[in-house]
Amino acid sequence: MMNAQKLSRRKILQLLTVSMAGSSMTSLNAFGKDIYEKDKPIYIPSGSGKKGKIGEGSINFKFDKGQTNGHLGLSESILPAGLIGAPPHYHQNFDEICRVTQGVLTIMVGTEIFEVKQGDWHLRPKGIVHSFWNSGSQTAKFIEIYTPGGHERYMSELTHLFESSNRPKPGDLDALAHRHDIVFDWTKLEGIIKKYNVHL
Repeated sequence: MMNAQKLSRRKILQLLTVSMAGSSMTSLNAFGKDIYEKDKPIYIPSGSGKKGKIGEGSINFKFDKGQTNGHLGLSESILPAGLIGAPPHYHQNFDEICRVTQGVLTIMVGTEIFEVKQGDWHLRPKGIVHSFWNSGSQTAKFIEIYTPGGHERYMSELTHLFESSNRPKPGDLDALAHRHDIVFDWTKLEGIIKKYNVHL
């Protein structure tokens, strides 16, 4: 009887601790076991991860929000010279952080233009129209961090529109964007194409 009382008190204390700590602690079920496993390290060797094509460019997915408690998603991309990486657009619920690892990316945010070179970092904040392209002579490689995570799902679905050398059909891109907090500003695209001699 005494052991049962001690066990009962321990369970009650555990449940109270969890309820006070909120989502920062691992939840317990009625039997005192973890509902989900505690965070574990994730190792991703070079070159591994899901890969996809976006036009002539490519993307390699590394982390998604399910692996990072929703905090971020992360991918590596390759953008050949002369290509636009994303048409002008904005989103309300996440920021994008870019680190160039090879070549140069030109990044537009609002009315500002940035030449982001190898080793540089750049933040594209939510709520402002932005775009990026490679107007240099060398292929650009870069890491993209989406925070909070989730945008990697849009990017993954986007690669499906380019499978088997296909291109998105009229309306496909806008329909996909609508499901993922992306709003395109197509009015700015022609000016970028003409001024920087780049294309989608």
